[in-house]
Amino acid sequence: MKNKSLIFGLIAVAIVVGIALIAKPFAAKKPAKKGAPAPTVKMEKKAAQIPAKKAISKDKGGLTVRIVDSKNKEMPLRIRAFKSITAKSSVYLTSLAANKMQEVLPGTYDIEIDTIPQTIYKNISVVRGKEKILDLGSITGSINIKALNAKKTTASYPVKILHSKSKDMVAGTTSDRPVEVFPGVYDVEIGTIPVQVRKEIKVDPGKEAISDLGCTTGTLLVKALDENKKEVRLGLRITKSENNELVTSTATNRPLEILQGVYNVEISSTPKQDRKDVKVNAGEDTLIEFLVQAPAVPPKPVPPKAPTPAKRVAR
Repeated sequence: MKNKSLIFGLIAVAIVVGIALIAKPFAAKKPAKKGAPAPTVKMEKKAAQIPAKKAISKDKGGLTVRIVDSKNKEMPLRIRAFKSITAKSSVYLTSLAANKMQEVLPGTYDIEIDTIPQTIYKNISVVRGKEKILDLGSITGSINIKALNAKKTTASYPVKILHSKSKDMVAGTTSDRPVEVFPGVYDVEIGTIPVQVRKEIKVDPGKEAISDLGCTTGTLLVKALDENKKEVRLGLRITKSENNELVTSTATNRPLEILQGVYNVEISSTPKQDRKDVKVNAGEDTLIEFLVQAPAVPPKPVPPKAPTPAKRVAR
């Protein structure tokens, strides 16, 4: 009995010791705060956010040209790099894109940037093993010509941007579509009928110059009708009432969007007919009618006679 009691006692002690050993590791761990990421995960995320710096090849340097537009967005402009040979000359070496590093040989460069119009920056020094960052910021502004058509909805007129006081074109666009240009003073031609001109629009770097025309056109419909009220297509000539300067040539029975004003209208009927001082108001429809003779119907062509078959001679 004593031996059995001793055996049961040893077994009980072993069970208690085993439970203590199993529970100890769990008691040593402290519960993490809810929502707090583990330190290792945090470090991995931080490392992923920092882009690795691109290594520069041996015996070369790096050139980065940073440029943003008038809205402070990076501009994907093309750049041509010319390596200086003497104080007065340089030779083309390579092309690069703005806002991206390009490896180049060490030396001094002049760069040509495809702004509108193109611009040149000189004496940019690139050192072996280092990245030269030329941060130009916003070197352009924008021109935005806004307009409404005769229906008072957003218009899409062709637009020419010209150097001020000249006919030299800088850029082409359409109304309500801004275009980035180098700061300066420009004249603008808007392709309505007739053409409108806005002079000396000043463009500042990092800003948008807006010229809002509003609604400046109306619709003119010139109808030519014969005695049966049928439409007759004839040539149409429109001139300015004040000086008889030609505005446009078109055809009758076709609506025409035209700048508000006073016009003379002439159609190529037989005999010719015209109407003086026709007023067109912005955002309105103007209709004028001419009564003309119906065109003569050409006679139907006479079909050619069938050839007479040759008679056989009896032998």
